[in-house]
Formats: sequence, structure tokens, C-alpha cells
Amino acid sequence: YSPEEETETNIEFVSNIFKLIYLIINDLKSLNEDSILIYHCNAFIKGYPYRTLDDIKEVFIHATDKVEWIKGFVNELHTSFSNIKKMENSTLPYLQDLRSLSMPAYVYPFIIKGYKYFNENEDYLNTLYNILEVVVFRYRLINSRADFISRLNEILLGFNGDLDKLKNHFKNKLNEAWYWGDNRTKEYLKGYMYENRILNYLLWKYEDSLQNRGYNIGNCKIENEQIEHISPRKPTNGTPIATGYDVNESNEYADGFADRELNCLGNLMLISGSHNASIGNKPFSDKLLSYKSNPLLKQQAEILDFMENETIKWGASEIWERHRKIVDKFAIPKWNFDNIKTKLNY
Repeated sequence: YSPEEETETNIEFVSNIFKLIYLIINDLKSLNEDSILIYHCNAFIKGYPYRTLDDIKEVFIHATDKVEWIKGFVNELHTSFSNIKKMENSTLPYLQDLRSLSMPAYVYPFIIKGYKYFNENEDYLNTLYNILEVVVFRYRLINSRADFISRLNEILLGFNGDLDKLKNHFKNKLNEAWYWGDNRTKEYLKGYMYENRILNYLLWKYEDSLQNRGYNIGNCKIENEQIEHISPRKPTNGTPIATGYDVNESNEYADGFADRELNCLGNLMLISGSHNASIGNKPFSDKLLSYKSNPLLKQQAEILDFMENETIKWGASEIWERHRKIVDKFAIPKWNFDNIKTKLNY
């Protein structure tokens, strides 16, 4: 498509751009070049339906100045590779959260677009990551076979750098779909949560909220991290459930307890494997002493706060009091689109 006298110059231009791209590829840690090409074309060519070079050609044939289109495309592609490298080196808080959630492929086109519109403005980028973190949290929380990606395509194609519009577009689209909307999110958070794939992440975020102002546990690790059932799941070695729990005269849970209270958030807590093994299904009084002796996790130390009249008992009423605190006062507000601040003052 080039005039003869410009052909060599244009070939050299394209060649030089790809040299720069391959220099960046050598530094990338998390993504390969094929993935970034796909995410770039998701962002700027066809959205998530993009599959092959034919999709690029489909857009290319409608270009008025085909030489400028080619030069512009490879230049933008280089910019996307460069921005992915910047993202890999970024430590913005909500980006760290996305990484903790095992960032799915569908978020990268939004990030590529975000860098295009915000350049390196960290406040805008962090807000974009906040919006995406709420989306990914809901996606991972709610186990549904419904098609999630197709519902995001309209949002991706319409994203032009307006964070408030993006937030509301996600909120409306997910509520319209129901599966990942506000009501469905509340239902999941209030129901059976043991073995949910975001349970550990949620409890770490709850722990962050409990830490004293100005302090956080950062990258702290729990050795052999496990989930503790404060009221134990079952007796040990055929013996009855120990004392201090909601059991009947036969030391068995009442009907419905296992379905309602046992596996809800109010009865679940982060714990190390060795700590968990040491307390097993012991009486609640023994467990409580072990929780109090842990200087790290406040979610263990605060169990004492839910005791009624200092009675050493962990039953349905205590579980639901803690459950309401975690769900109603923490989780629902935290992963609510309405609570994301998008009107930034700069």
C-alpha cells in the first residue's frame, strides 16, 4: 500500500517498532507475547470475540489510509506491551488485590485501555483496579455456569476512560444478569461459605479491617493456612462433640445447625495447620485460650468480644452476631459498586 519511494522507510518503521516490542518481551514475567496481542485486540479491535488475524483484517479493509492504519496499529501495540511491563512492576493496592484473586484474562483489556486513557496516573489506575477487584470478587464468589464474558463485552467496548460510567455499567449489567448482582452476592455471603474459592481472600481482607489504624499485616503468611470451624464440624474418633457448643443432651448438634450455622462466615476463621491440629475438637474454653494467645490475627482475639455475659459458649447466637459483623458491616459494603469513589478531585 505504500508509494514506491516510501516503501523501505515504512518497512523500517514497522521493523523498528517490533524490535522494541521484543526487547520488552524479554523483561515480561507474567504474560507471553501472544496473550498481550490478544488482550490488545480485545481492547481495540473487536472486544472479547477477537480470535485471529482475520478479525484485524476485517477492521483494516475499512481504513481510508491503510499505511497510516498499519503504522498506528503497531505503534499502539508497542504502547500496550510497554504498559503491561509497567503494570507488572506496579504495587498499587487494588492491583495487589487482583493478583491475590488470581487475575483472570478478561481484566487485562480493561487495564490496557486504562493505561491508554490515564497514562501513569496512579489514582485513576488504582480506582480502575478497585472496580475490577469488585467484579472479579463477585465472579469468583458465585459459582455459575452462566456466560460471564459475553456480558462484559459491551462494557469493554464502551469504556472510554470515564470511571464513574464504567462502575455504573458494571453494576447495572451484573444486576441485570442477576447471577453476579447485588442480591445474589448477598445470598452467597450469607449462606454456605466453607470451601468457597474466595473464602481465604475474604477473611484476609476482614483481618485487614480489624488491624489498628496505620498498621496492617501486609504480606504476612500463615504456615499451612487452613480454615477453622470454631464450632467443630464433627466429633473426633466417634466421641461426642466437646462442651461449650450448641449441642443437645446427647452432645449432638440440633437439626439444621449443620446447614445454617456450621459453615457460614460467622463460624469460619483463618488458622495455621499446626494451630488447627493442636486444638482439634476440644472444648470451646480451650479453643478460646489458644485464640487469645495468638498475637498476630485479630479475628482470633476478637472471638472473646462475642461472648454474652462472659459465658464461655459458642452457639448459634454468637455465630450469628459474628456473622452479621463480617457480612453486613464488612463484606457487603466492601464489595458494593456504590462505595467505590470514582469522582476523584485532581
